[in-house]
Amino acid sequence: MAKSRLVRVLTLVLTLLPAVCQTAEAAEDSSHEPPLLPRATITALAEELSGSTAKHTVRELTLHHRQRGSRGYRAAAEAIRDRARAYGLEGVEIISLPADGEIFYGTQRSRPAWDADFAELRELSPTGDEWHPAELIASYSARPITLAEDSFSGEVTADLVDVATGTSAADYEGKEVRGRLVLTSSQPGAAAELAVARHGAAGIVSYAQNQKTAWWGEDENQVRWGHLGSFPQVETFAFMVSLKQARAWQQRLAAGGRVRLQARVDAGQHPGSYDIPTAVIRGQDPVVGNQEIVFSCHLDHQRPGANDNASGCAAILEVARTLNRLIDDGRIERPRRTIRFIWPPEIEGTIALLNARPEVAERTLAVIHMDMVGGDAATTKAVFHITRSPRSIPSFVNDVAEEIGRFVNEQSDRFAGSGRADFPLADPEGGKEALLAQMVDFSMGSDHQIWTEGSFRVPAIYLNDWPDRYIHTHADDAANIDPTKLLRAAFIGGASGLYLADLDAGDVPELAALIRNNGMRRSAAALDRADRLLRGNQREAASLLRFQLDYERRVLESIEPFAPMASEMRAGAMIWLAYLGRLLDQSPAAIAAADLVRDDDDPPARVYSRAAAPKGPMSGFGYSYLEDRLTTLDLRSPGLLAFEGLWGGGSELGYEALNLVDGTRTVVAVRDDLSAIYGPVPIELVVEYLEILERIGVLE
Repeated sequence: MAKSRLVRVLTLVLTLLPAVCQTAEAAEDSSHEPPLLPRATITALAEELSGSTAKHTVRELTLHHRQRGSRGYRAAAEAIRDRARAYGLEGVEIISLPADGEIFYGTQRSRPAWDADFAELRELSPTGDEWHPAELIASYSARPITLAEDSFSGEVTADLVDVATGTSAADYEGKEVRGRLVLTSSQPGAAAELAVARHGAAGIVSYAQNQKTAWWGEDENQVRWGHLGSFPQVETFAFMVSLKQARAWQQRLAAGGRVRLQARVDAGQHPGSYDIPTAVIRGQDPVVGNQEIVFSCHLDHQRPGANDNASGCAAILEVARTLNRLIDDGRIERPRRTIRFIWPPEIEGTIALLNARPEVAERTLAVIHMDMVGGDAATTKAVFHITRSPRSIPSFVNDVAEEIGRFVNEQSDRFAGSGRADFPLADPEGGKEALLAQMVDFSMGSDHQIWTEGSFRVPAIYLNDWPDRYIHTHADDAANIDPTKLLRAAFIGGASGLYLADLDAGDVPELAALIRNNGMRRSAAALDRADRLLRGNQREAASLLRFQLDYERRVLESIEPFAPMASEMRAGAMIWLAYLGRLLDQSPAAIAAADLVRDDDDPPARVYSRAAAPKGPMSGFGYSYLEDRLTTLDLRSPGLLAFEGLWGGGSELGYEALNLVDGTRTVVAVRDDLSAIYGPVPIELVVEYLEILERIGVLE
């Protein structure tokens, strides 16, 4: 059986080879013609986009401590609004949605706004029996990241006690904590319940090393972003210090010395709002002009927060400026569909927007999301990714972004190696190295996952850097941003968005050919995965290939909301799918042999659908709908969220399992498709998870 699958892989490769050769020859003959868009349009975009202009915006945004609902965030939102107006965009406004800790937007409990006026942490030095301020350790005005978000006012002079992680009872055994400050390696919010609520600590000092990468701990001077809970049991404050500072204190305490600190904080929560700047380039088509292609980012973050995520905010603003300017100058036509730009607070702002303004999601056909797109790779160690929509949302928009991304890779590599390229896309103030963008499967971590969530089901292209050794630290500043990188990210996003906004029936033949070519590549990868599964489970391998065939069918069908497919094109697509099915061995007999259980088995035969409300993911930002409901009903956390498959696990499994619920799939079908995406998952874990979601009212 394994040998026959290898034969099919080779058959697939040999089938694809003539097309690949013809494509290569055509590319050589056409002197590397740009993909999808006319050469004149690509030229106009390449000439007008400015990474330097985008970096100026990055610098401006990094002046503000952009915590949700804060004065700093509002200043940044107004800066975006004012620039959008200056660029001549239409529909420029700041949408303000109330946030007070009580209002819900779907599954997101709104978090009250938070502001700080003053915060200082000083170390005291002994003179005889008296202690005097000696060294300023942390200052909110100088470096606001040193005060943990959601800190409350307080003032204390007290000794420091090292409580290790501070998250277990053993960390406090034999230690006098009441009225003192505790030093913890955990995020302040994780230690607050035991340290403050139970043991009476006066406050927290944390050196939590979040966002661990290969470079974690390499720079002991970095101060990292810290958080307290948005809905705390007890109000307290926390300061963030560097690993170097924490180790110096620990050495002194371990030797029997004292560390005495003076802390003063003037900060707190208050009713506020989610402020979301938005602007549009109006579509001209009388029929589809109200449909929208959305450019998204997230505006909030600590100061400076240059790559995360002033870079994404600046890049989509530069796309807006460029497209509007080219339209005004007559270099490109106004797109058929409307292009919208939004700058919300991360995740929670997008959940709030799509619940408060449901028409936004209803008229959106696709999203281009940018989060961390400007890091100078030599400095930040960033790798640029073009990330696909989840497999539960098959869409051709991934093929569009990847095709343009490959073009930028090829052109930038050619320029780096020879100094010559038709489209080097190199900013005068930026670098000249190749982009080397990677095309990768769906991963979570930003607002794209809200758009693609099963409540909204909008396909999204996600452009992002990972890793970045300065993420969530005081060192994430504009000096690490490469204007060339910003330009190339804006080009990939802008070209993709413009193509999608203009897509009509005349573009379908070329698009369908692109989908077929990429579908062959995807199918070859699926056969390779199936080979590995086959060694342990023939049924899992057959199920994976069945999912792959259905996925390719639905990718082709995803063209329909954009443009109708002519009857001859549809017939050709069916022939291609039938041929692909034979290569994947998806005969009726093979499909029947893959059944896991009988159709009359219950609950695996049960069919769930998503309840009309609430809409949104099970975990938002600073609040988890699932965890809240589990606590209320005294239910344990579902085992699926702790399971690791061959190609992913944990929260990704929970996300996709819920996404796969569509009112037609049985529980077995959900499990099979989930296993095709991430590797075999025990049926009982899926049964348990979906039953829990039914109990909390998400499914019915």
